[in-house]
Amino acid sequence: MSASGAESGKRLGAFALVAFLIVSLALGVFVLRARTPDLALEVTSFPKELDDNGSAEITFFVRFDEPEAKVEIVGRDQVVARTLAPSIALSSEGAIRCFWDGLDDSGEKVEPGRYRLRVTLPEQDREMVFPKRLDVQPRANGGGVLAFGGSCGPQEAA
Repeated sequence: MSASGAESGKRLGAFALVAFLIVSLALGVFVLRARTPDLALEVTSFPKELDDNGSAEITFFVRFDEPEAKVEIVGRDQVVARTLAPSIALSSEGAIRCFWDGLDDSGEKVEPGRYRLRVTLPEQDREMVFPKRLDVQPRANGGGVLAFGGSCGPQEAA
């Protein structure tokens, strides 16, 4: 075999390998999407940490109507730190804005750590935990005035 023939064979082999990898990746994505249910929770605003007043504003929407959703802040091992809305009607067409003041359900400051948003849709038999975490740091000054409390409601149109 000549040098140019060997070089051509190497290029063809490399091309075939790259084509095989691309086809495998595309097939893997297709199978993953087919086996994964539709994303039901989309969070449009989620801070990395509490603001200077010791509060956080979270905005999200769901892709299903739900008459009695539950919205919570959970900590390590998904233990509930604060229930922001024990029963709230959610519409697939409207965003919800929640405020969390960094307190737990008994009104005490939560321990420093990482917290996440959990939304439960009983009629859909779904519980969704937003993967990004909100860091709560210890405050040397004991925190500021908490203006918002823990609450959720429809986001007002801008």
